[in-house]
Amino acid sequence: MRLLRNLLSIRALSLSKGLRAVILSVSLFSLCACRIDPPLHLRKAVEVEVEVLTQVDVDVMWQVDWEVQWDYRWNVQALGPLGYEAPASMRLHAYTLGEDGDYIGYQVHNFAGDQSRIRFFAGVYDFLFHNNDSESILFSSESNYDDVYAYTRMISKGLRTSSLVKSSRQKENSSTPAGTKADDAEEEVLDFENDPVVLMPDCLYSLFDQGQEITDNLEDYEYIDGRYVLRIKGQLHPSTFIYLVQVHLLNNDGRVIGSAGGAALTGMSEGVNLQTGITSTNIVSVPMDVRINRTADPDLLGARLISFGIPGCNPYDDASVAASESQHFLVLSVSYKDGGYTNIHVDVTDQVRALPLGGVITVELDVNDFPPEEPEPGGGGGFDALIGNWQEEHGSQTIIN
Repeated sequence: MRLLRNLLSIRALSLSKGLRAVILSVSLFSLCACRIDPPLHLRKAVEVEVEVLTQVDVDVMWQVDWEVQWDYRWNVQALGPLGYEAPASMRLHAYTLGEDGDYIGYQVHNFAGDQSRIRFFAGVYDFLFHNNDSESILFSSESNYDDVYAYTRMISKGLRTSSLVKSSRQKENSSTPAGTKADDAEEEVLDFENDPVVLMPDCLYSLFDQGQEITDNLEDYEYIDGRYVLRIKGQLHPSTFIYLVQVHLLNNDGRVIGSAGGAALTGMSEGVNLQTGITSTNIVSVPMDVRINRTADPDLLGARLISFGIPGCNPYDDASVAASESQHFLVLSVSYKDGGYTNIHVDVTDQVRALPLGGVITVELDVNDFPPEEPEPGGGGGFDALIGNWQEEHGSQTIIN
């Protein structure tokens, strides 16, 4: 998908390629004829009609030639969109500024579709917009005036057996031959015990627009179609980022038939501060489903991952990204036609660091370097080593979608 067009609104608006816009259309229904600056509790109430228009261009967010680099044949009908999905509803946090610049008031509004009328008192505001249609993302703040933090839950103990992806410690305790090429020098840098696994977030967009004034002076507004309108334009940025992961299997000869346990990308950020755009320094692993086109290309595995990106930086600021010292591994479970499997760890730090806004990550694996492990009695394995401090359990497995 080269382009996502949000069809929430049919109002014509000229947007340059890749621009995301939020428009506040302020309809003034009852205004005094002169400019007055009374105390807040005496100011006139103004109804604000909020309308959202979004246009996210994959070529802007990712590499311009991402389609050339992406080899996996993604079935959109069966697997869903490859790029960004249009938000179905929005949330507006409005912070009222006092004369000294401190917050003296707060209100939050939710609205479905493209617009909603909201009543404000005339004054100066900071506005935070983000979509609230996610089933996986949680939002928190210490108080009404604190920054809003977005994150996802840690995968629970009950779901920890959902994957055969293992850490190095598990591999040392199994019958797997040690010392494969992708595992070189891994023991010192890969620490799953402090790298918990969390649910993958949905697409999240946000805009923090500061110092906007809503006045009761008609001269401050445009007169359009019989009403006075204030338009505030800003960029609505993705706050979660999409990575397309593809694994080319060399010398496969039909031995690898897919991935029973999926994969995980390590070293990713736990969440993001929506006001500052800075990602959390807390590091997590994000799991993903891995698929194979058996008829189109049986030697190619593909996956779509959404995450909060590189920890401890503003992903839109090159200098901030460069200051990050994150490390990233692709932890992959592959299945063999004889019923065995193996866990492979590949250092993809350079690729992830080069793609702070998401993009295509490509890995080549020589199947000869990764012999299958003997299946464990009772189907052991799982996310316990990724999260740490859990006791080994056996039983039925629930696959995370």
